[in-house]
Amino acid sequence: MANNVLSNGRIQQQPIISQRLTRNEKGKKVLEIPAIESKNWLLHRHYTRHEYKTCKILIDQELTKSNGHSEYANYLKGLILRREGKIQDSLNCFQAAYNINSTNVNNMKQIAKSFLIMGNHKHAVDVFLEAEKILKTPDWEIYFNLGECYTKLNQLHEAKKYLRRSIELTKNELPYILLARTYLLEDNVTEAQNAYTAALSQNPESIDAATELGLLYLKIGDVQRAFQQFGTAIAHSPNYTKAMLPIAYIIQAISCLKRAHYLNSMAFLPAYNLGMVFLTTGQPASAAIYLCAAVSADSKNPMPYLLLGLALKRLDDLEGAEKVLQKAHALSPQDPLILINYAIILEAQGKRNIAAEFLTALNDITAVIDVDSQITQIAKKLSMKIRLEKTNKQEEEPRILNSDEV
Repeated sequence: MANNVLSNGRIQQQPIISQRLTRNEKGKKVLEIPAIESKNWLLHRHYTRHEYKTCKILIDQELTKSNGHSEYANYLKGLILRREGKIQDSLNCFQAAYNINSTNVNNMKQIAKSFLIMGNHKHAVDVFLEAEKILKTPDWEIYFNLGECYTKLNQLHEAKKYLRRSIELTKNELPYILLARTYLLEDNVTEAQNAYTAALSQNPESIDAATELGLLYLKIGDVQRAFQQFGTAIAHSPNYTKAMLPIAYIIQAISCLKRAHYLNSMAFLPAYNLGMVFLTTGQPASAAIYLCAAVSADSKNPMPYLLLGLALKRLDDLEGAEKVLQKAHALSPQDPLILINYAIILEAQGKRNIAAEFLTALNDITAVIDVDSQITQIAKKLSMKIRLEKTNKQEEEPRILNSDEV
């Protein structure tokens, strides 16, 4: 029954094939036809171990054996040559891999990346778009690279469109960072800051995002938050030079100022600048010490009083802050920065009516001179808060009835 087969419902007899070999056949071996891709696993192992020299030798053997028709060997050789800086040679390898298998999207991606590295951004866009057409599932990396190409071509609207699409598909920080850089090309600091913050929320250990956000803060003068971001980057990578250099810059500025103050402790500028630096780097106690020295050096200058008031406020000494702000206001009664900070401190102490008077004075000044938009926005929010607090207080207080009311 073992040698019978079922055909059209009938059992048919098959000829019995002898399992025994003749003497002549015993010495013969079955002809082995090696598969072209039989050593892909070995190539992959050497490549992932970064054993590129050994990998290249095996790749050349495979290409010689297959007459250049090994897709994976060509692909890996292209990656290795790119690492060696031989971009044109690597492009030739990727094109050879594509000629063997034009349906593999990875071959097209590497061809497009080669064009991108070579600065041929228009050709890179064309190839990436062709690769997108044959995708079975969306690929964040293709959209990211399209965003990079369009950024290089200064087509920022298209760049942002593809980068946002890439962000929808991945938590990788690369599209977030490039989107932030694109916003900075448009001088849109707020959106750039939001993009960097989003990158860090998805990748808290991203040293590139932390460093670039720190540089952005440093650019807009927010030294304290810049210092924090550089510190975060160095905490994750102690030898990261991009974060070490700006931190060294900030620390060197402090060291130079300390030296200047040591040489002339009665000079105004070293003491004042040290107080300002310590205040912006989140060290209010140290700031207060140097700002007191600045006040002693120039008692007619309102700015050290203002900064000293801010330092005391951060130290929760609201009464002391009010006294020095009062002095600053006496020296410069129409300074918008002094007015808004004085009003904030008064409101924090519950002196809402007096705070409202200072806000009214500030409003009158804005009608005459240009005032920083940040000051006016804070003033509006503080005015609304004072009005709301007054309304709530009136509702809570019991109303005394008249004699004719029940």
